[in-house]
Amino acid sequence: MGTKEILGQFSTLYPYLLLIAVENSLSDPFNPRVIEAYWLGNSLLNKVSKRAYINHLTETVGLKRKVCKKDLNKILNKFYWRAFPHHSFHVLNIYQRTGHQNIPHTIASMDACLVNWGKIIEVLPDKIKVKSQRLAVSNNNLFMEKNIERTVRFQNADDRGAKKLKAGDIISCHWGILCQKISARQQKNLEYFTSLSIHLANTH
Repeated sequence: MGTKEILGQFSTLYPYLLLIAVENSLSDPFNPRVIEAYWLGNSLLNKVSKRAYINHLTETVGLKRKVCKKDLNKILNKFYWRAFPHHSFHVLNIYQRTGHQNIPHTIASMDACLVNWGKIIEVLPDKIKVKSQRLAVSNNNLFMEKNIERTVRFQNADDRGAKKLKAGDIISCHWGILCQKISARQQKNLEYFTSLSIHLANTH
């Protein structure tokens, strides 16, 4: 089974990629720009209509069946503002792990599930130390706590990309695992869409 076939089995990820691709008239949901749009954010998200995204959440992802009517209305009310099909919106506003485990997120698990970013402090043989931020809560509102030192692990012992990293580089991580070195543009997009998702999460 190839990588595309394996990824296509993910019940939450693949429908998001397909939504972004279709709304941008792209035939391949695994187009690199589509993948970047979902995980980091880019201009493709601007072309996803509110109606298409609402239908995606209620019908394709199946929130009508997975959450009570009160919680569903609470989610849909966020569309009075601008909601984008970005990974951070799903993590912070759906409040469910809609993959293999249909259980509520905690602050710690939401922070781990977010694609986070950080500046490398030190590259060690088996891990990277980065200056980053983490999700926290105060007065029932989410925010990013700044200047946090994170330890990020490599995908595997022979992570070739990691060998090219150096102090000062900006990287992304997910569940404590290194994703990739990202550009200033990608960091700015990731910060922007994550900030929007936090704002919507705080819209009670």
